[in-house]
Parts: sequence; C-alpha cells; structure tokens
Amino acid sequence: MTTLMQDLRYGIRMLVKNPGFTCVAVITLALGIGANTAIFSVVDAVLLRPLRYPQPDHLVKVWGNFSGIGLPDNRNWISAPEFKDLQSLNKSFSGIAAISGASFNLLVNGTPQRVEGYAVSPSLFAILGAQPVLGRTFLPEEASPGRDHEIVLGYGLWKRGFGGDPGVIGRQLTINDLSYTVVGVMPASFQYPDDAEMWAPLAFEPSDLTPNNRGNHGLEVLARIRPELSITQAREDMNAVTRTVEEQNPDYPYAKFNFSFTLTRLLEEMVSDIQKALWILTAAVGLVLLIACANVANLLLVRASKREREIAVRVALGASRRRVVGQLLTESVLLAVLGGAAGILFAGWGLQILMNVSTSIFPRVATASIDGWVLLFTTLISLGTGVVFGLVPALQSTRGFHADSLKEGGRGATAGAASLRLRHALVVAELALSLLLLNGAGLLLKSFLRLQEVDSGFRPDHVLTMRVSLPETKYSKPEQTRAFYRDVLGRISRLPAVDAAGAVNILPFSGGGTSGTTTMDTTAVPPDARTPEADFRVVTPGFFKAMGIDLIRGRYFQESDKEQAAPVAIVDETLAKTYWPNESAIGKRLHRGGGDATSSRPWMTIVGVVRHVRYRSLEARSRVEVYWPEAQNPSRTLSLAIRTLSNPLSLAPAVQKVVQAVDPEQPVYRVRTMEQLFVHSMARRRLSMLLLSIFAGAALLLAAIGIYGIMAYWVSERSHEMGIRMALGAGRLDILRLVIRQSLTMTLLGLTCGIAGSLILGRFFQSLLFNVKPTDAVTLIAVAVTLGGVALAASYIPARRATSVDPMVALRYE
Repeated sequence: MTTLMQDLRYGIRMLVKNPGFTCVAVITLALGIGANTAIFSVVDAVLLRPLRYPQPDHLVKVWGNFSGIGLPDNRNWISAPEFKDLQSLNKSFSGIAAISGASFNLLVNGTPQRVEGYAVSPSLFAILGAQPVLGRTFLPEEASPGRDHEIVLGYGLWKRGFGGDPGVIGRQLTINDLSYTVVGVMPASFQYPDDAEMWAPLAFEPSDLTPNNRGNHGLEVLARIRPELSITQAREDMNAVTRTVEEQNPDYPYAKFNFSFTLTRLLEEMVSDIQKALWILTAAVGLVLLIACANVANLLLVRASKREREIAVRVALGASRRRVVGQLLTESVLLAVLGGAAGILFAGWGLQILMNVSTSIFPRVATASIDGWVLLFTTLISLGTGVVFGLVPALQSTRGFHADSLKEGGRGATAGAASLRLRHALVVAELALSLLLLNGAGLLLKSFLRLQEVDSGFRPDHVLTMRVSLPETKYSKPEQTRAFYRDVLGRISRLPAVDAAGAVNILPFSGGGTSGTTTMDTTAVPPDARTPEADFRVVTPGFFKAMGIDLIRGRYFQESDKEQAAPVAIVDETLAKTYWPNESAIGKRLHRGGGDATSSRPWMTIVGVVRHVRYRSLEARSRVEVYWPEAQNPSRTLSLAIRTLSNPLSLAPAVQKVVQAVDPEQPVYRVRTMEQLFVHSMARRRLSMLLLSIFAGAALLLAAIGIYGIMAYWVSERSHEMGIRMALGAGRLDILRLVIRQSLTMTLLGLTCGIAGSLILGRFFQSLLFNVKPTDAVTLIAVAVTLGGVALAASYIPARRATSVDPMVALRYE
C-alpha cells in the first residue's frame, strides 16, 4: 500500500508538471469513455434491463403467422374467433388477454379531448402483475356486452384531468356519449400499451364471434406462460392448437396460407427491430475508444522517450523493471480515471440529447440514466482503458538498458527504433479502425438516400392530417356517420388554400392496418390462388386527389357511389396485374372473405386502378390493396387528409373549427402533416446513420491527430539526418517526398487492413441496409480515398516543417 501511495503521489506530480499533455490525454479519453457510457446507458435501458413485471420471461405475444402469403412480415394480429380458440384450447397459459385500440372522447374541464385508450380483457392486469393505486381493475363478468361500462384511469390522466382527486373512484364520466364508472387508477409505472391513458373492458358481441369475422385480424394478444413450463413447451402447445383450429374450420384458408400461432417474448417483441442497430452502435463507440487509446498510447510513447534518461537513472539506482512498469501504469490509470470522470459529464450531456431525439424511436429509452450499474461500467472501462493504453508503452519504455541514456543527450538507438515501430503500428491500427467506421457510416448514408428515392405511391407534400373518432351512441346509424363526414369534408373543401380534402380509415406510415381474405373472380390464376390476404382501405371520394395517388385507369369514387348504388371497389396496380394480367381489371369483380363465385357475399365491381401505395413502410411493399367507398362501408373513425396550397399546419386551427362547428363536442387528435409521418417512418434509420456518422467523424479526427503526431515526432527525431541530407545537396522537394513517403506507407497499410476488415465484417450491417450491398465497392473506395486524403493532409504540416530545417543548426546541436 505504501508503494502504491508513493506511485500515486509521484504520478499526480508528473501529470501536474505536464498540463498540456494531461489535458490532451484526458479530453481524448473523456470523449471515448463518455460516448461508450452514453450508449451503454441506452443499451442497458432498452435491451438488458428486464421488464418491470413479475417473471418477465414468461410474458409472450401471440401472433397469427401466415407464411404462405409471401411477404417479409407475415405476422397478423388475432381475430375474435381465434382469440376464443386460444382461450379454450391452450394448455400452457396461466392467463391470456386481448387488447384492442379504443376511441375515448372525454370532456376534460369542459373541453372535448381525445384520450388514448384501449379495450382490454380483464385478465390483462393480472397477467402483468399490476395493482391499481386506487380502486380496482375489471372483474371477469365486466367483459360482457352491456356490463362493460367501467373505466380504469392512467396515472397521468388522473393527475392532469382530475387533479389527483382520490374521490374520482365511483365517479360517473361521460365518454363517447355514454356513462362510465371509474373503478380504478393505475400507478405511474404502469403503461401498457405504451401510450395508454385509459382502459375499458373488452366485450365481444355475438357478431364478433361469427365465422365471417375469422379473418378480421385486429386484436393484440398477450399471454403468460405457466411457471412450470418453458417457452419451447408453450410453442409446441401452439402447434397443437393450430392443428385443431385448422381441423375445426376447413372453410377458412388456414392451410393454404400455411397458418400457425407463434409466440415471441414480450421484451424480444419490443426491441427486435432495433436490437442489432444498438449493438452495432455499441461496437462503433468501442472502436472510437480503441482509437482514443491508441492516440494516448502514442502520446505516452513520445513522453517516455523524453523520460528515457529518468528511467535509466532509476534502473541504475536499483529499481526493478516491474517497479518502473508499475509506476508508469499508475500514471496511465490516473489519466484513465480522470478521463472517466470527465467522460461521465460528457455522457450525461450526450444521454440527454439521445433521449430527446430517440424517445419515439427506441422503446424504454425514457428509463435510461447514469445509475449505479452504468457508473460501475464506466469505472471498469476506465480502469481497463488505463491498462490497455498504458501497459505496452510502459513495457516498451523499460525494455533493455542503455548506458548511453545516462549521458547528457544520450540516446538508446535500439529502443528508439522499437518504440517508433510500435507508434507506427498504433497509427496503422487507428487508420484501419477509422475506415471500418467510415465505411459503416457510408453504407448507412447510401441506404438512407436509396430509401428516399423509393416511390411511396403518393405525394406527401402539403398534406395536413388529423384523426376523428365518432362516438357510437351519438352516431349509431350509418347515415349519421356519412352525413357528418360529408358535411365536414364539404366545408373543408371550401376553405381558402385547400386544394382537395378526403378521409381514410388508416393513413400511410401511421401504424396498424386492416386486412383480410379477398376472393377474386378470375380465371387467370389457379383456384387456390384466387383468395389473397389483402389490405383494406375505406376512403371518401376526395382521398386519392388529396394524397396525390394517381389513377392508372378507370375512375375514382364519386358521390354517386352511395349505399343504394351497386357495390364498387378500387384496386391497386399490383392486384390488377396479378389477377387480370392480360386484360383490364375494370369491370371485374371481387368480394371480401373466402369462397367462390357461388358465395352469398356481395360482389364489388372494380371501377378504378390506382398506383400501389407503401402504407406500412418504405422498405417493403404492402399487400395487394382494395379500396371501398366510405358511403357504402361507413366507418366512425377516419383520418382526414387535406391537400393545401400553403403551409399545412397553418390551416389546422381552421379545420378544427370546422369539425366543432358540425359537432361542438367532437375532438380531433393526431394533428400532423403527411411529411411528418413520412419523416418519422425513416427516423430510426436516420438516427442510426447520424450516430454512426458522428462516431466515424470522431474516429477520423483522432486518426488525423494520431498521424500528425507521429509524423511530427518522426521529423523532430530525424532533423539531424535531414540537415545532413540538405547539406549534401538534397532539395526541399526531396525532403518533402521523404516524409510523405513515410506517411504514405503507414496510410496504405492502414487502408489495406481496414478494407479487409470491412469486407469481413460488412455482413453484420446487412439487416440495416436497404438496396445496398455490405461490400459496396463505391462506398469502400470513397471512404478509403477520403481517409487517405485526410491522413496525407495531416502529415503535410510536419513535412513542410522538415523542409525548413536549417542544416547548420541541425548539425550544430547534434
């Protein structure tokens, strides 16, 4: 302990004695350690930390998988009849719950508001082990039609709308023009689904459970596996349930679509889309830290060369190599600890920025913090960093003993050459690691640009959107719903600066969707291929013009396509080409659901073909699409789409006034432009690209500093040689070429190693790329040329300095 304290005191004196060196080293390490700490905080919160529920590994999402559809993601939510099948047939769940989005229009302080809420099975709260802070949750019998008028409030809504009044329990609230009784308030820590502020019991009407509703996949299903069972056993049970459902429902095309019930752990489901991206970012900041370590190691090697005489004196006085190495390691660990302390400050700042820009992108990121676990990580990484960048310079500095080092101005030539080779190797490693990061950032940038070039099928500019959900009690009749939207859209169309106005049940990129089996009246494909799973859209006549969806042939919907008129539909170009490839689809027929030409379901005549729209994401095409006129398929919940001639958001207040002029109690919500939805659909790719670009930029800067430092030191060490060369007739251009050649050798070696590493590791980027190969030659060449240019530019200043060496001065002081 005495020796350690002596080393610490001596190390502190040496760092204080060289403030420039100390500041540069600490700042370099702080950037690397701070970036690692911030990213680890996010990874810990999003990926590593278990969910805040009892036995979270036993919580699973249940999906209906239709692998025979042939789309990238063939998972569907569950229909009401399928949920009942799961309830009655499963042998592996201790609880199972269905969740459906619900529309809650509520008067809060006299103002109509739309509250994000869900209709849920009463078992949901027990499955998640959640207890209310006030009152109770739902009773099993409250999931019955007519008995489902109870409500549970979220903590935030309770505080915001009711002032945290404990007397809210038992209060009657008017929601959707119906009376609901508040029975409970959930704690602030409970929020499932993430945006929920209110829950009501999910009650199935008899019509919901009919065979005709088996294809209406609109329920999220959550289950808890029995404690004694594993997820593997539960999956085997789901296979058995699948076989039973297929046998009991031979008329539904389960076998054709290769249907199965599948399970995924809840945490895996929440993070599956971003898991790989976060690990790649973690690896990227790890590379930045390695480059920082290489830079500081180079600084220590240069500093050690200046202390060569001091070390030689200590060895001559009897200090063992182990003792000297221990002292030098103590100094490097001190530097790392200071860098770690400063890094925590950087991390706190960086984490706050990350949370601000990624809350809507990364699940659970709002819980990220610099907590005890993160501080332990920072401590370990700081100590490890101190050993990594300090050990090799310490061993190199004490390698061998040269008596010449004790002489004034003496040099250890052999040690100096070995030290220089090591410094060159560190610079080569920096360049190689920098190229890895630059290539990754370049691939993501190219993917992002390729994604922006994708034809979405519509024009998102100058489109204002907002959602309206009409209460069932007030708009119980279809003609009331039709009249409301016809009146609202008519008034909006007459507003100044409005070019077109329409409505749709689900906007592009807004999440979710409705789909179902559709039967085509065609002979162009085999009978077993005439009932695809199609995406359904309910639209008003002005929707296509408002969204800029081009008509290919036929016509758009018209006001004459009323309830009493013949049923009509519009299909997208993909459906038309698939089922009527050699003829026009106009005049052909289709109907919703399975069956054939003898089915009793009403046939719809195709009156128009429009372009295919990528509703779910730009990365993948949607299913084939069928549009129905809202007048023939009224829906109480629609999104307005308004094409404007000016800034869309400036028109939002006027549109809201129009809605309230038609119905003063009707709120609007989710007021956004279509461009905002478009941008948000690419937010995850944009953030990954931005972060990796920042890390790559930091690596590039550190590599430039590293090569500048090594070349500056090389020039200073060889000033005597250059003086002799110039005295013997070498010109300035000859000296410049000598230095540049030395830099070029290191640069080419670093680029070669980096290119090889990029080709080997590129496959790990595959899932993050879009229409770009991980071995894209153009990107690799571009970043190699950029890095090579920066490296040569960094070595140019020392090279110019070498050409200004005065031969007389260089020879005099040797």
